[in-house]
Amino acid sequence: MNRNPQPPDQSPDTSQDSSWESDAVWKLLDHGTQTTPSPRFLDDTLRAIRLEPVNIPWWKRILSPIPLTGLATATAAITLTFIALNQDTPTVPNITETRATPQETSLAAIQDIAEAELLNAAIDHLDDFSDHELVSLIGL
Repeated sequence: MNRNPQPPDQSPDTSQDSSWESDAVWKLLDHGTQTTPSPRFLDDTLRAIRLEPVNIPWWKRILSPIPLTGLATATAAITLTFIALNQDTPTVPNITETRATPQETSLAAIQDIAEAELLNAAIDHLDDFSDHELVSLIGL
């Protein structure tokens, strides 16, 4: 700190009392002795900082990439296991059932697609349909 003290012959006036130079801390520092740090002060300080144990907050430890990767892997494994265990076993079709001809199957599929498209169009333009028409489209 380079600070030029006031000469002793000047008496402090009220304007100087409010300045930072008339602060009680500065007055105490004026009475203190100056010490010089040892040549190894910087090295000792840096070594002490490096040897200080690092205290990472708990939320940073949990949200770091390594635990999140493990959590994602465990979640994926549990999900895949759950899906694999809950799959239905394929059923063998009954021979006595009557089978539809390919033409009937394709016509039924086309009819289902047409009904689905009509419902989607009705959803997009609800104001164009009356309540009775919407109920009949749903099939209630």
